[in-house]
Amino acid sequence: MNRLLQSKITAGLILVCFVVYLYTTLRYGMTMSAIEGIQAGGFNPIYVVFYHQYYRLFTANFIHFGIFHLLANCYSLYAFGMFLEYVIRFKRFLLLTVFSLFFTTSIPLIIYFINGFGANTVLGGISGVIFSYLGAFTYISFKYKEIFKRIFNQLIPILFLNLFISISVPSISLVGHLGGYIGGIIIMFCLEYFYPLYNKGLN
Repeated sequence: MNRLLQSKITAGLILVCFVVYLYTTLRYGMTMSAIEGIQAGGFNPIYVVFYHQYYRLFTANFIHFGIFHLLANCYSLYAFGMFLEYVIRFKRFLLLTVFSLFFTTSIPLIIYFINGFGANTVLGGISGVIFSYLGAFTYISFKYKEIFKRIFNQLIPILFLNLFISISVPSISLVGHLGGYIGGIIIMFCLEYFYPLYNKGLN
């Protein structure tokens, strides 16, 4: 618990997720329908494009459709978010998180523009950001092989398990997860370009 409190961003994300879930539980019950998810701030491209509700690109990350959805995501944040926040330090992790919150919903929005896919879907949950963290760690694991490659090899089964779940469970957004993962790689590449991890710059 002490280490979680030291991981300010990770702890903040978990706290927001629980507070939002408490609000939606008091309003809708322990689970939400798609319509209730929309009312709570879930992502749907129609509402973003035609009603200009751009806040959904951000708020969708913090709503969860049930207690197991919430606990699974928050446990992943607790287990991996703290680790990555410690590895890349506060400022990099903050920038990674902010961009990831928008990247994970922007990819489904772009796909909707391309082929209209996802018009009837409602997305919510912090899992896209978690996949972004995995993408970011993938990048630094290959850039700094001598330090992180062994740790990354231990995470590969977890990564493939999550991808399998994303594919096999219809209610989970594969696009959001893959978008988050690819986004994490891109964001970490940009951060490394301007603020290398092992440099006297940003710490």
